[in-house]
Amino acid sequence: MPITENPISVISTQESISKDRPDISVIVVTYNQEATIARCLESIVAQRFNGRIEIVIGEDGSNDATAEICRKYQTDYPDRIRLYCNRRNKGLIDNYFDTMLNCTGRYLADCAGDDSWSDPYKLQKQFDFLEQNSHVGLVHTAWEFHDIINGQTISYRHNSEKTIVFEKGKILMPLLNRELRPYPHLSTALWRRDAMMAEYLKDPQLFRHSDNTCEDLQIIAAMASRMAVAYLPDKTLLYSVGHKSVSSEESFSKTFDFYIGTVRLTRRLHLKYAVADSDMRLYYRNIMDFLAAQIIHGHLTDRVTPLRSLADYLPFRPSAKYRLIMAAMRFKGISWVAAKLYHRISKRKVVKSLSDAE
Repeated sequence: MPITENPISVISTQESISKDRPDISVIVVTYNQEATIARCLESIVAQRFNGRIEIVIGEDGSNDATAEICRKYQTDYPDRIRLYCNRRNKGLIDNYFDTMLNCTGRYLADCAGDDSWSDPYKLQKQFDFLEQNSHVGLVHTAWEFHDIINGQTISYRHNSEKTIVFEKGKILMPLLNRELRPYPHLSTALWRRDAMMAEYLKDPQLFRHSDNTCEDLQIIAAMASRMAVAYLPDKTLLYSVGHKSVSSEESFSKTFDFYIGTVRLTRRLHLKYAVADSDMRLYYRNIMDFLAAQIIHGHLTDRVTPLRSLADYLPFRPSAKYRLIMAAMRFKGISWVAAKLYHRISKRKVVKSLSDAE
C-alpha cells in the first residue's frame, strides 16, 4: 500500500468504489500522538470481525515520532492499513474529512489517535445491528474515561444499561442543546458511509467551515436528520483524559477557541435543522457564561471582541452574569473583580453542565 500525501479525495461517490469494497473503514486521524497512537492502532487490528476492515490513517504532519509509528503499522499490516502522511499540518477538520473521503467501506467507524477500543467485538456487534436494522443510520455505544497518568478507568455517568433506538430526527434538539442522554461519542459509533456521503455532498461547507473546531457534532446531526440513531449499552471505548488537548482546561485560550467554534457550529446546525430557539436558550446562556469565565481567568483580552460578536450571532440576550462580567472587562485593573464575581456565582455548576454534555 502506498504512503502518500492525504489529498482532497475523489473517492466521494458510490459509483467510484469497486464492488469488493471493505465492509468497514476505520478513520484514524493523528497529530503528535507518539505516546498513544500504537495503543489506538493495536485496539483496531485486534477487532474480531467476520468481514473485511480497512484502517485509513490521516497523519497530519507530526513533528514527533507519530508518523514513524504509523509507517511501522502500515508495513506490518499492508493489506489492512492505508496511511496518508500530510507534508504540512492541515488541522483537524481538513485532515479528518480528507481521510473520511478516502474511505471505501460500506460503514465508517472512528477512533481518535489518543483513544482506544476496549471491546474486541465492537465492530461485529454494531455491524450486525445495522445489517438487521436498515432504518438505523448510526449506532453508538457506552464508553469510559481512561486517565493516562494514573491508569484509572471511570464509566461515563450517563451510560444507559439498555438498547435505545431514536427515530429519524428525534435526537436533533437534545443533541444540539446537550441534553441528550446518553450523549453520543463518535469514536464509539459505526455509521453508513453512503448516507454520510449523501449529506456531505449536499453541503460540504457545513462540515468543513473554517470556524469549526470539531468534526463529530455535524456528522452525528447529519446522520440523525436522515435516519434513526441507536445506542447499545456495551462499553467499547477508552476515552483518554489527563493530558493536554484542544479541549483541556489547562489552557484557557485553547479552551476558549475550541468552545467558541463549537457554539458557532451549533448555531449553524440549529438553523439548518430548524430547532426551536426556545429549546436552545439554556445551552447558549450557560456556554456564554463559561466563555466569559475563560476570558477572565486566562486574561484573554484579545478574545473579548470575538465573544461579543458571538453574542450578537445568538438569538438571545446573554445572562446578567455574563453582561456584568463583560462590563467589568472594559476597565483595566478591575478584571479581578469580575473573576471574584464569577467564582461566587456558580462556576462549578456551569463547568459541570458543560463537561457532562461534551
